[in-house]
Amino acid sequence: MDLWFEAARDTADRCWDGVLTALDGVADADLNRSLPVAGSNAPYAIVHHCIEMARWWLGTFGCGMDLPRDRSREFDATGTRDDLVIRIAQVRADMDVWSTRMVRDGIAGRDARGTRAKVDLNTVTPQWVVLHVVHDLAQHLGQLQITRDLLSA
Repeated sequence: MDLWFEAARDTADRCWDGVLTALDGVADADLNRSLPVAGSNAPYAIVHHCIEMARWWLGTFGCGMDLPRDRSREFDATGTRDDLVIRIAQVRADMDVWSTRMVRDGIAGRDARGTRAKVDLNTVTPQWVVLHVVHDLAQHLGQLQITRDLLSA
């Protein structure tokens, strides 16, 4: 693979490592609790969204798989830290396979819909998709860290 792809993969791995580290600092009581601010999201929901976002962009859109996604409900999700750790491990492995396949073979699911991204899905490249996923992971890692810090204050 190209150097940019290796850099993107490394950055995604660092984001997922950061997510796991951030979850280590979240008390069980806070995992499913939002901040008392309109529009805030619980740590579980933030991570759930990251997992579903990666599955949709790389698995459904990128590789043409029929992976169900309910984008409008992602930030309402609740669960346990153990559940997230298992799901993160799975999506990390899947991301590697899916992104490699998509970059090699091209985008297979251009007709898929399940994003609010303001982009022409008919013209994005596989490289754009990979970088979009990395961008979203980094953005939500920051959101998770701030949320964790405020919930534990």
